[in-house]
Amino acid sequence: MESIDQSGRTVEEAVNTALEALGVSRDQVNVEILAHESRGLLGILGSPARVRVTLKSAAPPSPAPGPPSPGRPDQPLPPRAAPEPPPAPPRLAPEAVSDLGRAATDLVTRVLQLMEVDAQPEVIADDDDGVTINLRTETETGLLIGRHGQTLAALQLLVAMITNRALPPEERRRIILDVEGYRERREIALRSMARASAERATRTGRPVRLEALNPRERRIVHLALSDNPDVSTRSEGEEPNRVIIITPNRSRPSP
Repeated sequence: MESIDQSGRTVEEAVNTALEALGVSRDQVNVEILAHESRGLLGILGSPARVRVTLKSAAPPSPAPGPPSPGRPDQPLPPRAAPEPPPAPPRLAPEAVSDLGRAATDLVTRVLQLMEVDAQPEVIADDDDGVTINLRTETETGLLIGRHGQTLAALQLLVAMITNRALPPEERRRIILDVEGYRERREIALRSMARASAERATRTGRPVRLEALNPRERRIVHLALSDNPDVSTRSEGEEPNRVIIITPNRSRPSP
């Protein structure tokens, strides 16, 4: 089983961040509350909530749809297995890593040491499109990712700006940071959420408003529904609270 510890301002926030890091829903995990949040004296010097979230071996079975057969009890559906985490990406051989890749790895290592985070950066891709570095860790997944990936995005921006600063514009490349396959899990979860929200909008005939997403995540949702003839999508609001509205192309007929 995969398990991560996560802290947050509240227990709910810590659990939600951990679920996002694992790419699963609430019914696919067990939650252990390690510490409740504390506001401290006069509302300051408090301590955050901390939880341990562990994947279940299988989610609880769901009842079979439809009425039971005569003379037979309801038959449950087979248990739904919790998704397996993606396999760890292979690390590039040292000779295949460019100067930019080495500089980025060295900088990430120093930042992680200052953060006192137990993680090991490994270059897993280095080509004309950019350098991709995976942060391999067993215990700090949620901390490195942060709520909605904000910590990971901030670290990525910092590393990219510093390592590319000394290079001429034509030699600068993207730096992409990942944490144990988080980006792939998050993309899968976003596509699933997009399809479910589109189905809800079509069924109810009413627009569905998603939670605030960053630009990359909004693009994933827009693309996931671009071929769906039953709905249209648009973004509205200001960063960082910009959201997607999924609108059915046909209103639900009145009963």
